Amino acid sequence: MKRVFSILIVFSLIAGMIAGCGSNTDSQGEKDAGRETNVATENGNEKSDDQNDVTEENNENTAMGRYVETAIDLSEYCVRSDMINKRTDGALVIQDYYNPMLISKDNGETWEQEDTEWFSKLMENDTYIMDMAYGPDGTAVVLYNKNSDDDEPDSENNEDSSDEDSLDNENSENESEDSEGSEKASEEDSYRLEPVGMIIKPDGTQTPIQISVEEDDVYMRNVWMSGDGRIFVSTLGTNIYEVKEDGTAEKFLTIEVRPELIAFQENLMIIDGSKFGDLILYDMKKKERVEDQVLNDFVSENYKERDVYNGGEYFDLFIFPGEEGVIYLAGKKGLHRHVIGGSTVEQIIDGSLSCFNNPAYILHGMVTLPDNEFIALFGGGKVVRFTYNPDIPTVPNERIKVYSLKDNDTARQAITIYQSNNPEVYVEYEIGLGEDNSITRDDALKKLNTQIMAGEGPDLFILDDMPVDSYVNKGLLMDLSGCLSSLQGENEIFESVKNAFQKEDKIYMIPCEIQLPMVQGKEKYISRMKDMEGIADALEDLRKEYTGDALIDACTEKGVMGIFSMVCAPSWKTEEGELNKEAIEKFLLQCKRIYDAQMDGLSEKIIEDYKISNENMLAYYDMPRDTPELVRGLNWFNYLAGEMKILCGSLRSVDEFAEYRSVQRKKGYEDDVYLPLDGQSKNVFLPINLVGINAASESTERAQELLKVLLGKENQSYLFKGMPVNKAALEEAFLKEEEHVSEDGVFMSIGGSDRDGIMVDLEVYVLDEAQRQELRDWIENVNTPYVTDTVLEEAVYREGAGYLNGSQSLDETIKAIEQSVAIYMAE
Repeated sequence: MKRVFSILIVFSLIAGMIAGCGSNTDSQGEKDAGRETNVATENGNEKSDDQNDVTEENNENTAMGRYVETAIDLSEYCVRSDMINKRTDGALVIQDYYNPMLISKDNGETWEQEDTEWFSKLMENDTYIMDMAYGPDGTAVVLYNKNSDDDEPDSENNEDSSDEDSLDNENSENESEDSEGSEKASEEDSYRLEPVGMIIKPDGTQTPIQISVEEDDVYMRNVWMSGDGRIFVSTLGTNIYEVKEDGTAEKFLTIEVRPELIAFQENLMIIDGSKFGDLILYDMKKKERVEDQVLNDFVSENYKERDVYNGGEYFDLFIFPGEEGVIYLAGKKGLHRHVIGGSTVEQIIDGSLSCFNNPAYILHGMVTLPDNEFIALFGGGKVVRFTYNPDIPTVPNERIKVYSLKDNDTARQAITIYQSNNPEVYVEYEIGLGEDNSITRDDALKKLNTQIMAGEGPDLFILDDMPVDSYVNKGLLMDLSGCLSSLQGENEIFESVKNAFQKEDKIYMIPCEIQLPMVQGKEKYISRMKDMEGIADALEDLRKEYTGDALIDACTEKGVMGIFSMVCAPSWKTEEGELNKEAIEKFLLQCKRIYDAQMDGLSEKIIEDYKISNENMLAYYDMPRDTPELVRGLNWFNYLAGEMKILCGSLRSVDEFAEYRSVQRKKGYEDDVYLPLDGQSKNVFLPINLVGINAASESTERAQELLKVLLGKENQSYLFKGMPVNKAALEEAFLKEEEHVSEDGVFMSIGGSDRDGIMVDLEVYVLDEAQRQELRDWIENVNTPYVTDTVLEEAVYREGAGYLNGSQSLDETIKAIEQSVAIYMAE
């Protein structure tokens, strides 16, 4: 079978920028098999009733007993697996959309593939499977895309099937997956999906599903099976249909929002989805809703933002049945147990001490096992078994503290890995702004400084958006040179990145990830863009050739400055740390030329679309589109759709590099070239997740151990905002492209349409060795880190906007900037 994924991405004007901020969460291989993680219960000693008899205390001050994890790597067999089920005979089943199902008859210790004739038939015909479900008795239900031009299927084992509704060939060009931000109408129109369904009994008998969905439902999307074998189908609308044994169906329930998860506890149907507030509990026997305020309060407090667009294949919050009247809730907060109608929600596994808190572990499904054990399926074929151990402390006695202003996925992942390898240590993670950004940056930093001065500061900092120069000058950060020099072999980091932070033979901070500024477009323009003057010259000439079109992906003063500040801001302060007014003045002069070229004759439609996308960003992500982090995102989709003439931003992953090298292979783009972007500063890179260690920490040894994990291959092999600084992890990223590649070198095909119906597609080719070396050389030649100075840059953006739009003179602007940062610079 040709394992090339075709991904449907229906873009709005902002989709490309958002996509640049993340990674494919299912692409990472499993960590070391057999790894154990210790997990605490709530309040240090609370456990479910069934565990009380096995909990001991070795003394009156130390609570004992917690769950440990055993991980199994099934990535070889799990290409697109979205559920783990339990049969009445005790066997566990993992369903995959490209491989035969996996069966375990020993509670998940060993697994073997079990092929079936109907599944083999689907695979032979390259059928796109939309969803599957397995019942407790082994019954399978499958939804797949039907191609009306297919040949007649082999239906000799199906007395009731018709030629039209039996398993069909699938046109591989129509393969797609739901993606973030997908709209149901666009999804249907772009790929003409015609889902049909089939029930397959354990004896092989096939029965086609016959549902006439309502117009607003568009088509069948997900299938679910209850513990007693009832079959339910959800759609892209708000109706849920029940399918009878003969394949006929009738509308069962209409709810307010599209369901993405349906779970069952006896006669109770539990429904959830991305746009839900409270869960919906529906008594299928009484045909009425059930209220459970305790449950809804827990979900609101811990999982209020369940904003995942995934077609019901993975979950921020997963719900599954336990013993009579009990449901379990699993997510980043851990595992919780609740008796329906009961007065408490009880913590079984603490998320902060388990793989649940690792953002690389994307939950697909979970079930109970005998003896109060559990087993979960995570993305990338990661299977984790949770076993209770009464003989270890509930909470590790030794502690170290990690601090970042904002919640940080890379830090969370490293903490999980570290605690796995050091079960005697508890890593406390403090987020300065709170998980909901409930306080201001200034207030958070004041509180942190108070803690540091009182000797209660964190042991390890994630320094992004913090006053790092001040911390260095005040001697708050430890010299990392010795620790970094010990990183060898698979843990070796790029010397260029390390040297860029060397100051008087000492290194006080080091990034976990990096981004690389770049520009891409037609050679006759890009070849001139080697400094700010050259960029402005080229854009002015571009405007002469293209009237009314956007030249770059920014239509505001701050957006323009935000793109180019990353290659200029390192020059805005002198070596002594004083304000370089001359450099800022030159920056603003060239930015005004760029802004004028962009806005000169720009069509009203483009300006209006930009305003709409900006409103959407504010509504959904609480940040405007011209936020520097977002405006620097490279957007090849809009570029291929003709919505900009050059790409200018920061390169964030190996896959992105492959995408932009693949653009050059498209017809009409053969003369495209790219360049590392230079401005007032040269050889710039963006350090992401800067790490420093508190010089006054009493746990510097532990903090250095955690730093090594942050920079180690295991953590660096799966990053969220940038490319690895670890050499071995970069090489592994190259190899990952080859895991699912076609004979012609394509490892990913992406297509979609914008709001105007413009269709765009891109076949992404595996990087050849020459291209890989280009990226290695690029990283090895960087020497200027762009470390964000929030106060100074915000002053430049705020006052500079007046100069760019003509409401303020350059001299007035420079004076206003100087006055705005005078006290800050003096400190």
